[in-house]
Amino acid sequence: MADLTIKERKKVDGRRRALELAFAKQKQHESNNNDPGDSDHRINSIIGKIETIKIGKRAGRKSARHGARNQHRHKQFAKWILESFPHILEECAYIDDNSATNDANSDNSMTITRPMHVLDVAGGKGELSARLSLCHSLRVVMVDPRRADIASVYKNTVVPKLPKKWKASFDKNLEDNPSFLEDELEKKFSQMVQCFSAPPAPAFHSVQTDTPTGECDESDSLQEAVQNASLIIGLHADGATEDIVDAAIRYNKPFVVVPCCVFPNLFRKRFINISVDADGISNLGSDSKMKRVPVRTHEQFCQYLLEKDPRFRTENLPFEGRNVAIFMCPPDLSNQSNLK
Repeated sequence: MADLTIKERKKVDGRRRALELAFAKQKQHESNNNDPGDSDHRINSIIGKIETIKIGKRAGRKSARHGARNQHRHKQFAKWILESFPHILEECAYIDDNSATNDANSDNSMTITRPMHVLDVAGGKGELSARLSLCHSLRVVMVDPRRADIASVYKNTVVPKLPKKWKASFDKNLEDNPSFLEDELEKKFSQMVQCFSAPPAPAFHSVQTDTPTGECDESDSLQEAVQNASLIIGLHADGATEDIVDAAIRYNKPFVVVPCCVFPNLFRKRFINISVDADGISNLGSDSKMKRVPVRTHEQFCQYLLEKDPRFRTENLPFEGRNVAIFMCPPDLSNQSNLK
């Protein structure tokens, strides 16, 4: 808030200097009998009106982002995920390495499989991953081309919103062990610093000899991350949204995406069929006909994704803004009868 005040004050000072120069020219034509304080009074009056208008506009806004109060969307989304996909509480729960080793030895298991995780695609700053891994003790792998400082996000964004009991517990753990937060993240969280694209289906995956080694390693790592995912999620994943859906279909994985930006000029091959009347206006009447149109709006994008598979469901999430969730639950994976 202090930085914002300084910034606004600099703008006001700049306007003041501009007005002073303008009135200085006018002042040269004024008679000597005029009160020299009149110009300063007029400058202050005008600046006061400008500040009042700016403050009034800011006060009328809900927030700086399209007027939508969605600053709690990560908290609400995490809660919804745990309620809608309860299987991740067992499959992705963090288990101490020593316990896991003892269990494997007791079962005389000859093969060691990598544990399942939640795959958070285009996680941005990482608040959702921080909540799932640190608040709910789940293993999380995040894919994003920008490296996230999860420890800072958790400490400065998540912890202040936690109940007092949890805050006290976190403070005590941090007091006993200053590296407590980093140690917990090392156990439960990892990030793949790269863009996400739907890996090829397992049956058709092969490494081409003319592909650079770095690209092969990156592709293999991404395929492994998808294969070991118990759930793939994408909250406002922008350009990666459709790739998440395609990857879930190819690997028959539970997923949930909350579409946001459409990027119609970037993705020009997306089309849907809509019902229109004789004048070309959208109409669901009996005399309507189907017309193929490019996907340009958020509503059309949701329809485009839903048409990919009849098993998909949709639900409005409890936060403002773009809150339409498109998802597929584990029980839907075995329902192949309705597939095209």
